[in-house]
Amino acid sequence: MHWMFLILAVVGEVLGTTLMKLIVEEGYLLYGTLVAVAMVGLSYLLLSRATLRIPITLANAFWEGMGMVLIALMSLLWLGEQITGYQAAGLLLALIGVALTNYGHYCRQDAEEVT
Repeated sequence: MHWMFLILAVVGEVLGTTLMKLIVEEGYLLYGTLVAVAMVGLSYLLLSRATLRIPITLANAFWEGMGMVLIALMSLLWLGEQITGYQAAGLLLALIGVALTNYGHYCRQDAEEVT
C-alpha cells in the first residue's frame, strides 16, 4: 500500500507541473500557480504516507527521479517541447540513480537479515 502512495505522489507531482504549464500558457498565472501548489501539496501528503514504511532516501529518490523523467516525457509527448541529447543523458542518469538507490536499499536489507 505504501508503494501505491508513492506512485500516486509521483502522479500528483507530474499532473501539477504539467497542468501548471498548460494553464499559465493560457494566461492564467494565478490559477496555474494554485493548481501547482495544490497538486504538489497533495503529492507531499502522499509522500509522507509512503515514508511510514519506505525509507525516506528510497522514497525521495523514486519521487524526484521518476517525477523528473515523467515530466520530461509529458513535455516531449504532450506539450511538444524538445529534449536535447544532454537532457536525455541526464534523465537516463536519473533513472540509473533511482535504480542504484533501490538496489542499495535491498542489499542493505539482505545484509541485515543475514546478521
